[in-house]
Amino acid sequence: MDQLRLSPMQQHELTMRQMVEQIHLGKLNLDQAAVQFNVNRKTVRHWVDKVEKEAETNRETSSELPNLPPIRNKTAARRSPLQTEDQHELRAKVYALEQELEVAKFKALYYSTLVKVAEQELGVDIEKKSVTKPSDSCS
Repeated sequence: MDQLRLSPMQQHELTMRQMVEQIHLGKLNLDQAAVQFNVNRKTVRHWVDKVEKEAETNRETSSELPNLPPIRNKTAARRSPLQTEDQHELRAKVYALEQELEVAKFKALYYSTLVKVAEQELGVDIEKKSVTKPSDSCS
């Protein structure tokens, strides 16, 4: 089972994405993130840019989600500051949920791989099939 641990590269990427999430939620600024995650400010900026670019690409390719306007645009000047703050807060929540979904998908893949390896290589029968029929258990 030790074989299924995250590779150092996967662990690093997960850590960096968590760092970006903390920054987008307003819990950390760039300098605080650099100190907390033991990286330099340039690395923090790189990961923020990378994750934002991926999110933008995902938004453009997804026809199911409406295209949200960028945070700063011409119409933002006409809106009240409260509306802009609410929009920014909602964007941060959407971003956080997208990150949680990405982590959940990764975990699902990880656990399904774990089950397959356990069944195939170790001979552990994890997903046992029921011997009785569902109607028998009601009697």
